[in-house]
Amino acid sequence: MLFTPSTKSLRPEGIVENGLHAVSHLPGWLGWVAYRKLKRRIGIRTMNDFNKVVETLGPGDICCDLGANIGDITRILAATGATVHAFEPDPETFAKLQKNLEGFANVHCHNQAVGHENSTVTLLRTASYSDETLRASASKATAVVPRKNAQGFVESGTVEMIDFSEFLRGLDKPAALVKVDIEGAEWTLLEKVLTAASDRFKAMFVETHERFDLSILPYAKSKQAQFRTMDAPYINLYWG
Repeated sequence: MLFTPSTKSLRPEGIVENGLHAVSHLPGWLGWVAYRKLKRRIGIRTMNDFNKVVETLGPGDICCDLGANIGDITRILAATGATVHAFEPDPETFAKLQKNLEGFANVHCHNQAVGHENSTVTLLRTASYSDETLRASASKATAVVPRKNAQGFVESGTVEMIDFSEFLRGLDKPAALVKVDIEGAEWTLLEKVLTAASDRFKAMFVETHERFDLSILPYAKSKQAQFRTMDAPYINLYWG
């Protein structure tokens, strides 16, 4: 039976975490530091919960890896025997993803970005991507959503974006597990999925990127609070 984590693990625990939670509401640098420290602590529990979900996956389950990069997480999901849909928009990184997943008949690789609509978007790579010695690390920061006041990103062609909620609705059954690491595009994707496909997945683990745009921080906190009290579907914003 699929393990579904308790939302209790998303809430501050003990004196230290509750203290950090209180300070995180302060304006300015102090509040931000407390927020980041609390997020890291909950993130440790998040990885434990993610691993527990993975342990209960098997043939017949469906997983989605959004922002698969070269497939490190995809391979973990694929090893369970579940059907895995791995999405990676960067064509060069996608080629490595395909090569790394050779031999896994249960993995379907999609050279597409995922988001809230069907469209064509600009691929943004960091300037360091051009250095082959840094490329493996730089590829993890490739995005399709411009970062506020970002420097050093280079437009690198266009890629197809699909409406992920439509993809979920097209599956034969709800996805057991969805992992999301899409460099800033997660917020609009989440909103669309919640309104159009909230019954089409059971657990979602999301890396959020408010550190690139602190104006989004109040919204991020409101979503964290919402998902702490929402048992189904389970949504965890502390991945990564």
